[in-house]
Amino acid sequence: MTGFQAAAALISVGYGAFACLRRHQPLFFKILLYGLISYLFGALFVTSYQAVHGIQPAGFHVGYFGHIGCYFFLLSSYYGAMDRLADGGEKEYRRIRLAAAIPLVIPTGFLVLSIVNAGLAASLPFLFLVLPMTLTLYFAVKHLVFPDVELGIIRVMRPYNVCAIFFCMTELFSHFVFFPESVRRIAAILSCLLLILLLPLAEKGVRKWFI
Repeated sequence: MTGFQAAAALISVGYGAFACLRRHQPLFFKILLYGLISYLFGALFVTSYQAVHGIQPAGFHVGYFGHIGCYFFLLSSYYGAMDRLADGGEKEYRRIRLAAAIPLVIPTGFLVLSIVNAGLAASLPFLFLVLPMTLTLYFAVKHLVFPDVELGIIRVMRPYNVCAIFFCMTELFSHFVFFPESVRRIAAILSCLLLILLLPLAEKGVRKWFI
């Protein structure tokens, strides 16, 4: 499975690098590419460790930084590059901003269950993963439901935001150790497929509102 994740990340990074060489890409797209490069490094570490030792690394390890870095880059792309263009801060949309936080109950609930069942120390890897994932999920949901006020950014980026939401959720399910192994494996496969789709959908969207 780790080899499949590394292959999916390599395909995504290769696509992103080719897209940047083919035409000028906005900062939003480049930040996403940096996030997938971070994901690739984490997947390569786990794959190499498993090839050498025959088992996956246990507890908090270097590979987690790849996933954590990926979400921080995704969060940065939303907050720093898209949100300031899509959301003008109008007071009449305050309810929509609050409603976008409702789905965050799911990762928060998983985190609480993990801490209750395994303790805080054992849940630290999951904690460090869920926090940036939760913030990323908020912006993905917000930009999916937010009104398309002026520039058309929300409309053209909706397919990407749907993909980002499901990517976050499948990653969440694949790392939640209290799920059966079969569920985690299916979630990991789906997350890899969604990972491959992230950059093509992002490029298609930004091409309409930036390039």
